Amino acid sequence: MVLALCGLLFACSSEKNDAGEGAAYKADLINAIRQSSKIVVTEHSSEMDFIQAGQSPAQKEKVYRSVALTTRDRENFIAAIEQVSDETQQAFAACVFDPHHTVYFYAQGKLSSKLDICFECSQQEWKVTKHKPPAGIYGGFAQFIKSVKLSPEREWVDLVSTKR
Repeated sequence: MVLALCGLLFACSSEKNDAGEGAAYKADLINAIRQSSKIVVTEHSSEMDFIQAGQSPAQKEKVYRSVALTTRDRENFIAAIEQVSDETQQAFAACVFDPHHTVYFYAQGKLSSKLDICFECSQQEWKVTKHKPPAGIYGGFAQFIKSVKLSPEREWVDLVSTKR
């Protein structure tokens, strides 16, 4: 009986902690957006694009577009993230992480962190935070990416073969 109660308490406390993960991730991201002296978003190739195109994966990454954010862009980024539900992402796709978008955060002219985003897998990698992202963060990312005239989805393998 005591063991069952302890298990129930642990399950509830773990669930409560997980519920706060998404909100904490959002807070970390919004803080990074506000505190950065400069933010640049790139749309680029990935190593997998070269492999799928029958090329050497050791080739240099191709940047298709790069956007330095304006004050308005930052406000739109924050608004897109704030609209995302705090519910923490619990399910992750079983696919290869293949990011085609990176957000570079700078502080006093030096790179302070980078956030890699894979829309195909609905996964991200950002070493600044220890928190899990909210489940809906990819919708917020997509909304923001489109607002700066980039595209969450493209024919990446075709682009790596044709873009110079």
